[in-house]
Parts: sequence; structure tokens; C-alpha cells
Amino acid sequence: MSHTDETKTVPVTETVTEPDDEAARLTALLDDPPIPAPCTDEELAAVDFTRLNVLIGTLRSDGQFDYCIGEKAYYVPAKTVTPADLPVSVIALYEEGLTRRAGIKRYGRVTDTRVVKRSDIPVPMSRNNPEEAYYLFFVADWVYLEHPIAIQDTARGKPMFTNEFLLTHCRRSYQLLAIRSPEAYRLCELLCHLAETASDKPVFRRVGEHHLITVTEGRMRLFSAEGACLYACPARMLSDGPAEVLRGVVKALGLGNG
Repeated sequence: MSHTDETKTVPVTETVTEPDDEAARLTALLDDPPIPAPCTDEELAAVDFTRLNVLIGTLRSDGQFDYCIGEKAYYVPAKTVTPADLPVSVIALYEEGLTRRAGIKRYGRVTDTRVVKRSDIPVPMSRNNPEEAYYLFFVADWVYLEHPIAIQDTARGKPMFTNEFLLTHCRRSYQLLAIRSPEAYRLCELLCHLAETASDKPVFRRVGEHHLITVTEGRMRLFSAEGACLYACPARMLSDGPAEVLRGVVKALGLGNG
């Protein structure tokens, strides 16, 4: 990684917009994210879920969006990225609170990482911190994800990290952060299916050989083979708080999800 306190300064003068047909396609996919393509156990086994080399970078203003897109760059306070987070291989843009449709739609492969002062970045400051150190990442290009990721059960904040497999296989933002093992990925598939097929009829689904998930009388429950209830929550949480449900089931099963 190279370190320098210099970067080119280019005034932001033009708003970047998506073509109408592309914007319509992205909006449709964000409103109704498709079910991810099936993934084999062999493919999952090959994924290193401990390698979190994708930085999910929040965009806080239209001016920041225009700069990042136009300059093929992304910046973040250096204090929010630990040495363990480096090197960053991919930046994914988390768009929320902008005039555009919220979602994670673009990513870019990092070509250069620099340390600069905030005053060297030609975007208006939201805080009076011109001397603060920032990481400035440059990417080869911004590429649209084949399937954009809808914002659900996550909030803007400090940089978040995930891996490339999840970036290309997930459809909801919470999944990028809550899945940290093959078992959690499979559980997430099951819980998403339960959320999408919820009805007044009782639902029973096996989890492996020794556990059972039921959705009855407005409650979701996880049972052991001996009949002990290991986890329970309102059934509406499958849609309203999926990250909490996934973490709760993973913990109850003792899977050690990351």
C-alpha cells in the first residue's frame, strides 16, 4: 500500500445520473429482489468467510456521490479502518439518503490506496476536520452488480466489511454483515423462504438432522430433537428484523458465526 499526502483536486461541477432504462431496471430489482441462484455445498465450502476484503462505503450526499463516481474513488476517515481491515480489495457503494433509489448497486476493484488530509478531498466538509487523515481508495471502474442489493435492517455508519461471495450472492444488505459461515448462509436461505411464504397455515422445516423450525400462531420457534425450544420470536420478525433472527438462530445452534 502506498502512502502520500497528495491527491488531485477536481471541482465537482456535474451531477452523475443513471440512464432512464438502467434506473428503471435497478428500481425494479431493488423493489423485488430475486432469489439468489442456488449454490452448491462445494461452492460454499470453498468460500473463506473470514476474508472480509470488501469495504461497503456509505455515501452521505449527492456531492460525495458525484465525486466518487467521477473520480473513481472513495474516501473514509482513517480512524474507522483498522490495520486488520487492510488491504481493501473491493469498494461497494452503499447509497441511502440520496436523491437516487437507495441500494448497493455498484462496486469497484481497488487499484491504489492513499492517506490524505480531508482538505485534499474536493467535497464540502460536514465537520470542521481539514487536517484529519483519510484513506482515499481509487478503483479501476465502477461496475453495476448483476443484481443490486436492497437496503434492509442495516443503517449508515462507519465502514462495513463483507466478502466478494456475499456481495454477488446476497440480495439484502443485512445478509452481507450477518452471514459469516456456510451454515449461516444456508440458514439465511431458509429464513428468507419462510418470510416470503408466510401464511396462516402452520409451517415446519427441518434444520439439519437434529433441529426443527416452526412458524405457528404468529411465532417462529427453533426446537431441538428432544423438543426443547432453543429460540423463539414473533413471526413478523422474519421480515421486520431478519438480521436479529438470523443471529439468534445461529447462536442457539452454536454455529460460531464469525
